[in-house]
Amino acid sequence: MLKIFVFISLFFCGIVSAQKDSLWVEFNYSADANHKVYLTGSFNDWNSKSHKLYYNKNRWTISVKLAAGYYYYKFIDNNRWIPDPKNKNRVSDGGSSFNSIIKVGEPERPSRQKNSKRLNKSRLPEPILEDNPKWVDLYYKTWEIAWSKIRYGTDENGFVEKYIDEGYNDLIYQWDTIFMAAFAIYGKRIFPAMESLDNFYNKQRPDGYIQSVYSEVTGKQVAEPSFDEPVINPPLFAWIELKYYQMTNDKSRLKRVLPKLIKYFNWIERHNKSIIAKGIYFTTSLGSGMDNIPREGVGKGGWVDFSSQQALAAKCIHEIAEILGEKEESIRFSKRFTEIEKLINLYCWDYDTGFYRDYRADGTLSATTYIGAFWTLLSEVCENDNFINLRDYLTNPEEFWRPNVVPSLSASDQDYDTKGYYWRGSVWSATNYMVVKGLEKYGDYQLAHRIAHNHIENIARVYYQFVPDEEKIAFEERFGDGYKTIWECYNPEKPRPATRWDNTFYSRQDFVGSSGLGPIAMLIENIIGIDLRADKNLIRWQISREDKHGVNNLQFGKQIVNLVVKPKNELLSFEIFCTKAFDLEIVWNDNLYTRRINPGINIFNIK
Repeated sequence: MLKIFVFISLFFCGIVSAQKDSLWVEFNYSADANHKVYLTGSFNDWNSKSHKLYYNKNRWTISVKLAAGYYYYKFIDNNRWIPDPKNKNRVSDGGSSFNSIIKVGEPERPSRQKNSKRLNKSRLPEPILEDNPKWVDLYYKTWEIAWSKIRYGTDENGFVEKYIDEGYNDLIYQWDTIFMAAFAIYGKRIFPAMESLDNFYNKQRPDGYIQSVYSEVTGKQVAEPSFDEPVINPPLFAWIELKYYQMTNDKSRLKRVLPKLIKYFNWIERHNKSIIAKGIYFTTSLGSGMDNIPREGVGKGGWVDFSSQQALAAKCIHEIAEILGEKEESIRFSKRFTEIEKLINLYCWDYDTGFYRDYRADGTLSATTYIGAFWTLLSEVCENDNFINLRDYLTNPEEFWRPNVVPSLSASDQDYDTKGYYWRGSVWSATNYMVVKGLEKYGDYQLAHRIAHNHIENIARVYYQFVPDEEKIAFEERFGDGYKTIWECYNPEKPRPATRWDNTFYSRQDFVGSSGLGPIAMLIENIIGIDLRADKNLIRWQISREDKHGVNNLQFGKQIVNLVVKPKNELLSFEIFCTKAFDLEIVWNDNLYTRRINPGINIFNIK
């Protein structure tokens, strides 16, 4: 448990310091002389051994020199991690206990991260939304925040020359990086989207293991994996690699990464397969990417989200191997996908409630109704008859169709929190994107569009209208600048940020980060409706708006295209520019139109 707590603390609690002036701070703790007592906190990266207290006059004491700022801390008494009994200033640690808080000196206002180099917007796609100009402004603001989080590799950490980062602390996160790549692909001319994944591939061990987090200082693993905490994330690399190939037709990258994808898949096969629900998989709360989703009694049973993600990996590896002509691997992973698909439907489908659920260690199904079930859509393991039930859950106001969709936990669930409480009700761009892409797999583009529209609308409403009570903002983010930002997650009931893991402060600001998926990826793919398939030399365009809309300066394979449409009465007027011919499929009012687009300016109408 000690290792797991250290890991939780690294995830959640960064250093909260704002100026260079340092002061000596004395920490005191009451315990018998035969105890061993240490001090740990955000000031020492939660190191459990670096700050040993000394026994003096019936108490344990230590003096630490700290810069002015706010700090989270705990005492370790004979391996028990406990908050300071004499300090009433405390906040939840994201688990079952608390972190004590101390203010040192008079901290200055913190400042937001910035990139010294100007963002070159001319290298980005240019969305056109005649009726939603503020969404376009939000789109560019999101890119600017992402630009401020660009980081550079060092000789010590061994990372790639330049990479995207969530920018919260000195760690890179597998889960976040993969979702960031899903929108950063659109800015690949200046954003190192796929190169950032190479940081993880380059650290892969010979046995296939890739840790979920690595230190940006040393480049090393942050913890040694164990049976109880393997410190992995869902196997989503193959999914994003296939998406990148489809958008670029770049086979060379697939050839390079396929062996790494297979080795990671095989590691999970060997270490995370459930003995209880034979053939499907388990992980941990942190490993799932959804840190405090209720999982009572699930343990090492079958996790429907993680099992569906392993099925998705098998399916994508099968497709990648097929593209590369690796027939043996293609057949093997196609077979493995089918096996996992059958087992998920055998163990995780609840016939009584019509929903996919985690399989508990005691052989029963979990009662928790959470967003992880919808990974069965993106992985395509959901049976067609079951899809209707999942769709009903999505659109039911008593379940997932709240004012801000899609909450991470159903509103009917006993643990649902109207403030968000991180993964106990908050709306996250990463899982919304998963749901939207999953609905598309089952042909429900209309509902996918509604969810994307609702999500961006709520992000925009918070960005333009919300003024927070600064007491609800974590100390390290009290910038005092109006707080027009992109938040880590959003409240499911009201236009405001969700509360974070402590259910006290709002979630993180400037989180681009996976929150970039809404204002960028879903804006292009679902609001404008563009689906790039460079591998087929095809663009598919779902028309769902009645204003002039489209996107210019969009990279499609090795060319740049401009796509603009102006609906008028029962007419669509298109103006499209390209340098190489391609096929265009237009879906409008449930009708499909095909058109060959030739080099140059193409102007045409559809009735």
